[in-house]
Parts: sequence; structure tokens; C-alpha cells
Amino acid sequence: MRRLISGAPFIMTIQLVLAAPGAHGPDGEHITPDNQATGQLGRQPDGSVMLSMPHQSMLAITTRIVKKAKVSNTISMAGVVRSHPDGHAVVQPSSDGRFEAPESGVLTTGTAVSAGQLLGYVRYQDTAYELASQTSELKVVRNQIAQTKRDVERLKSLAELASKQELDQLQTTLKNLIEQEQALQQGLEKPEALVASMDGTIINNGVRHGQWIEAGTTLFDIVAPHLRVIDATTSAVSKLDSLTQATLLEHSAATLRYIGYSPRIAGGLASVHFEYRGNQTAAFPLLLDQPVTVIAAIEKNVEGLVLPAEALVKNSANLPIVWIKVSAERFMPQIVRYQMLGNGKIVVTAGLGADNRVVISGASLLNQAR
Repeated sequence: MRRLISGAPFIMTIQLVLAAPGAHGPDGEHITPDNQATGQLGRQPDGSVMLSMPHQSMLAITTRIVKKAKVSNTISMAGVVRSHPDGHAVVQPSSDGRFEAPESGVLTTGTAVSAGQLLGYVRYQDTAYELASQTSELKVVRNQIAQTKRDVERLKSLAELASKQELDQLQTTLKNLIEQEQALQQGLEKPEALVASMDGTIINNGVRHGQWIEAGTTLFDIVAPHLRVIDATTSAVSKLDSLTQATLLEHSAATLRYIGYSPRIAGGLASVHFEYRGNQTAAFPLLLDQPVTVIAAIEKNVEGLVLPAEALVKNSANLPIVWIKVSAERFMPQIVRYQMLGNGKIVVTAGLGADNRVVISGASLLNQAR
């Protein structure tokens, strides 16, 4: 009985060798389960991982045989999300005064607003002398209006006996006085209304009840959620004319249109600009000043093995690897060199041979096996 138990690891090792499907390295060398495999589940001395089929199913590990393909070459650029000129509005008063909130209250940052919505008022506040002077002038004008109206009504009551020329002059005077009253009333009694000029999300720049506001101060910003500009930098100056469109590493569904590049270089880096126009119900937010990674395609093609980005993980030395399925229950790590393609894909350019069965889903969990 003891002889059977002591021989079990040896028998399992022989079975693994027979089960190897012929995985190979980047230069065609055959990869086989070597004698360092213990036959136990988990990490092996040679760095490979043993997982039973039920465990593979539980971790949702799936594999795919990879083939070589030619794809568009890409360059990676560090970028920052900026507001789009068509999707950014500012709300500024044209005169000094104190801020008054509408009935709905002071709007907070993050509130969705629509074009024409009332955001608040700015009421001009004179000095005591200016206020007394303008109030007095307004009273004089109103008294003159009342007197002129009586004179007009008196002439109208005379019918044909009244002078038509005199009546016209009084009516003209009355019109001028009413316009003067409206101008004075606007400055004294009617505050300046602040309204949203477009649909979007509001940013409150510290506006509070009763705050003294100077003319030209930006009280609110309104930002459309589906319009952005991505400002990126790159040292690959020779490739600027080959750019057409790009994607974001953080949001592979976001397609960017290449606008152009700045004619001025700064710190050895060229400034490159892309435009994002999405739908208003985008599932991902692009926040202003958010750092992103732009993956831009260029005209030159590259040959390699295309894989989902989730197939790529890092080993303990922080090197990029993919996992190859060597046998039914054994996986081997392979260090690779790669490029980002965008749309959630990478292309492996070195370190991996074609016709290998590569883990394309569950690689991060497999990588954590001990």
C-alpha cells in the first residue's frame, strides 16, 4: 500500500507529459511540463500553475489559439481631458451687484440645467447718495408722466377743437418719459436675470446668497457631458501627419477624431489635439482635467498576435506576461513585448509564438495563484 502512494506523483507527472498539446515558445521551441512540476494544484517550482478543470470553470478561465495578423501600428500618448468650445458656457453678470437666488435656490455643482433656465439674479446696489439721487429722479419722471397723460386726455376730449400738432408733441413727450422711467426702473428696481445659455451640467464657482459680484465674474460654468477635447503630448514628431483617429485606454468605446497639432513644440514634446463627440447618455464619464492615455493609430502596419487587453498581466518582477495553456490542467507564463491597439486589444510583437493556446479571460485570477 505504501509503494502505491509513493509512486502516485510519478504517475501523475507521466500523465501530464502525455497530455501536453504541443505548446511552444516564440522561436518554435517545444514547451513541456518538466520534472519540476509536483502534480499538486497551485504554483509550481518552475513558475507554472496547476489548476483542475472544475477550478478553471469556477475562475471563468477561457483560452484561444492565437494567429499572426497585420494591424495598424499605434503610439501611446499621455493626455488630459479639456472642455470643448461648443460644449462649455460661462454665466457672467454685466454689472456689479449682489447675487439673489431664484425660488429653486442656489444650484449646486453637478445639477443638470437646460437652456433658458433661470440661475439667479444680480441686483445693482448704489451708494446711499446715488440711490437717493436716482430715486428722486425716478419720482420726478413719474410725476411728469402722470401730468403728460392728463394733458393728452384733455386734448383728446376737445376732439376737433384740439390742435393736432400739440397732441402729437405731447404723445411723443409721453413716450420718451416712459422709456426714461423704464431705464431708471431697470437700474433701481429690476435685477439682472442670469440664465443658462445651453443644456449641460453646472459648476458652481462658489456662488452664495447675498454675495457681492463684480461685472464679468464667472459665477457658473455649464459643461455639455458629450463634448470634450483631449490634449495629448508626444515626442514622435515625425508621426504627427500620420494620425487620423484614436481611442482611450481607460474608455475603449470612446472614439476620438484627430484635430491637429500645435505648430510650437514645448520641452521636446508636440501638443496634439483630439475631439470627442459622443451621445448624451454615454455610459462613461470624461471628467475635465482627467489624465488619460490616448492610443492613436498611424498608417504603418505591425505584425503580431492580437489579444484582448485583459490577457496581459504583470509577473512578480513587474514584467508583462501572458499565460499559455500547456496541458489540460497546467499553465505556463510567457514574458512578452506588446503594443496597445485601443478598443480593449493589444498586439504581442515578441515573446509569443503563433498557434499557442493563450488565456484570454481570467488571466488576472490565474496570475494570483499560489
